[in-house]
This record gives sequence, C-alpha cells and structure tokens, in this order.
Amino acid sequence: MAEEKQKKLRLVTFWLFSSVMIVFAAVTTYIYLWISPVSGTIWQALGASLPITLLVAVAAVILYVVYYFLVYKKG
Repeated sequence: MAEEKQKKLRLVTFWLFSSVMIVFAAVTTYIYLWISPVSGTIWQALGASLPITLLVAVAAVILYVVYYFLVYKKG
C-alpha cells in the first residue's frame, strides 16, 4: 500500500513540475513575441514572465501539499 502511495506522489510531482515548465516556456515565448518587434530582449521577456511563473509554481506547491495530505490521511 505504501508503495502505491509513493507511486502516486511521484506521478503528481512529475505532472506539477511539467506544468510549471510548460507555463514558463509558453508565457516567456508569448511575451517575447509581443516585445521583440519593439527591440525587446529575451531578458526583458524573462523578467516579465517571472511573476506569472512564480504564481503558478506556488499554486503547484500548494496542490502538492494538499494532495500529499489527502493521500496519507486517507490510508
């Protein structure tokens, strides 16, 4: 039973981390496409996308903690 719980937690970790990385790449690319015609740099795009990425990362950590307690309190 404990092995199954560990497997579920690893899967959730994988999906949450992957989601944060996809959001980071998509938001940075979207911002860069908007600012590049007006001489924007990739560093400006990274700086502008950082708050959104951090917000998504914090949400992912919160979801992981909630899922962790749900899995371990259930069994």
